[in-house]
Amino acid sequence: MNPATRLAQVSFTAGPAALLGGWLLMRPIGGDLVPGPWWTAAHAVWLAGFLAFGVMTLALRGMAGPVTGGRRVAVTAAVAAALFSVAANVVQLVIDLYAGLTAVDGEAMRAVFEQVKGYPGVELIVYTAGAQLFYVALLALAVILAALGRVTVVSAVVTATGVVVLAVGMVQTGRISALVAVGMALMWLGTLLLGRGPSAAPPSGAPLAGREAISRSR
Repeated sequence: MNPATRLAQVSFTAGPAALLGGWLLMRPIGGDLVPGPWWTAAHAVWLAGFLAFGVMTLALRGMAGPVTGGRRVAVTAAVAAALFSVAANVVQLVIDLYAGLTAVDGEAMRAVFEQVKGYPGVELIVYTAGAQLFYVALLALAVILAALGRVTVVSAVVTATGVVVLAVGMVQTGRISALVAVGMALMWLGTLLLGRGPSAAPPSGAPLAGREAISRSR
């Protein structure tokens, strides 16, 4: 198998798995600003995860295939938004790792973040709207690809459900809540299904004999 193809396939599980893995690694410190091995490990895993999300986004664009008109605009916009947000998250995680490795305590870490956020546009792009845009773009891509018949409706629905549950958990109960983990797990399952492409079942109008032949050929 082409290494690039293999990397693309792995990205559909590696990205969401890293998202959940980092969340679990933050549990011993309660998700707080505490420099040390747990903070460093969690943010290193998240960094790897968002790099995988970048690969996954490019793979989703490839799955969309040649499209024209409004569909092309929609796909291009969603992919651009996702990649922009991946870049924002990568920058955020590099800053977080730097703060965790250089600060002696939570107050020192907070001072680093306040200094960084003091630059115009950094908080908006790197820490708030820009960082969260990835999830909106992923939801949009899942819906667009389902509409184009490139992925199953089930995979799009599960992915969208994961994103919504994750967002609700973050807003209502905080990032350390179990609901956030449930959202991440659902998103993981959804992207795993997205990576498998269109349904393995033949079109509903296919002759029965053709369906049986397809089934036997697998």
